[in-house]
Amino acid sequence: MKNLSFSLLVTVLVLSGGAAAVTSLLLHTSAPTPAEAPVLPDVNLNARLKALREENALLSQRIDALEMRPVATQRIPAGAVSDPGFEQEVREWMASFKNGGGPAPVGIQTKVEDVLANIRQEEAAAKQQVQEQKREEWITGTMAKLSPQLGLSVTQEDELRDVWIANNDRDNELDRMWGAGEIDSQAAGELKRSNHEEHQADLQGVLSPAQYEEYHGFFANRGGGRGK
Repeated sequence: MKNLSFSLLVTVLVLSGGAAAVTSLLLHTSAPTPAEAPVLPDVNLNARLKALREENALLSQRIDALEMRPVATQRIPAGAVSDPGFEQEVREWMASFKNGGGPAPVGIQTKVEDVLANIRQEEAAAKQQVQEQKREEWITGTMAKLSPQLGLSVTQEDELRDVWIANNDRDNELDRMWGAGEIDSQAAGELKRSNHEEHQADLQGVLSPAQYEEYHGFFANRGGGRGK
């Protein structure tokens, strides 16, 4: 009987200890983290991002426009623009000119002559560039029609292009010499005939006899006449 009571007592103590342990474990266990609420989109932030994208697109367009804009050539030498002494000389001369002063000082005349010379050089370069562009357009367009008709090879096309350019350069030099007064009318006529003969010899060096005749017929039909 005593043994039975002792066994019951042990059982009760064990159960009590287990319950206490479970209770302690439950008390020390962290509570589950509550679920975070979903983040709602910021309407103002979306609007700002949209505005930034639009501004970036406009800026990109402006940059493209600036890159396509031709760069202006500097017509006046940098020394004439950034020279304070030159500017002062101009002011003093203009003041004296208004008061009935004499001619411009030598320094001003020299600077003005330099500026004018620079302008003339740039105008001549621009004119030459335009002439070369027109010449290239003429060569490309004429070759596209002439080559199939004459049956030119690729090599003949390249050589004929060089012949045309050389002939054009001779004509331009003749015009320059005549305009500068370096030759008289008789010398100009002789040089023109010499250039024509040289051009015909160059053509015959590129084209076959049949192609040479057909070549002149091509330009005669276009109003260019023989010897083009």
